[in-house]
Amino acid sequence: MISNRQKQQGVALVVSLIILVSLTMLGLTSIQRTTTDLAMAGNQRETGLMFQAAEVGLSSAETFIGNSTTNADFNNAGLGLITVPDDNPAYNGPDYFRPNWNTSSQQASTALDAWEQPRYMIEYLGDRSQNPLAGVNIGSYGTIQSGDIVSIYRSTSRGVGLTVNSFRYVQSYFGKDKP
Repeated sequence: MISNRQKQQGVALVVSLIILVSLTMLGLTSIQRTTTDLAMAGNQRETGLMFQAAEVGLSSAETFIGNSTTNADFNNAGLGLITVPDDNPAYNGPDYFRPNWNTSSQQASTALDAWEQPRYMIEYLGDRSQNPLAGVNIGSYGTIQSGDIVSIYRSTSRGVGLTVNSFRYVQSYFGKDKP
C-alpha cells in the first residue's frame, strides 16, 4: 500500500497545475473581452460626439443662410462661402477632405467639448423657380405655390470628436425665398 500512495502524489500535482493553467486562460480571456468592450464603448462615444458636432455645424450654416440678406455674401471661398457658376456643369465642388478646414470654412457658434469646434462651408447653387403644379414645394407641403423664386444652398459640416484622429462629414440642402 505504501508504494501506491507514493505514485499518486505526482498525479495530484499535475492535475492541480492543469486546473491552474485553465483558470489563468479564463482570466486572460475575460480581461481581453473587457478591454474590447471598453474600446467599443469609447468608439461609440467618439462617433456620437462627431455626429453631434457635425449637426451643430449644419444648424449654424442654416442660421447663417437664414440671416443673409443677399446672395452676394457667398463669394468668398476663403471663408467657405462659395458660389457655383451657372455655366459650369462639371463643377465638382470644394475638396471636403482637405487637411486644413481652419482657413477655408466658418466656425459654428455653439461650443462643444470636442478637440476642435465644428466648421461648415456653404455653396450657393443658384436660384430656381418652384413648380406651381408640384405637390411638394419649399414653404409648404401639398399646396399649390405661385412659382416663387427660391435660392438653393448646399452646406457641408465637419465634426471632430475628442481626438483628432477621425471626422464626420454631414451635408444638407437648404432653400429659402430669394432675398
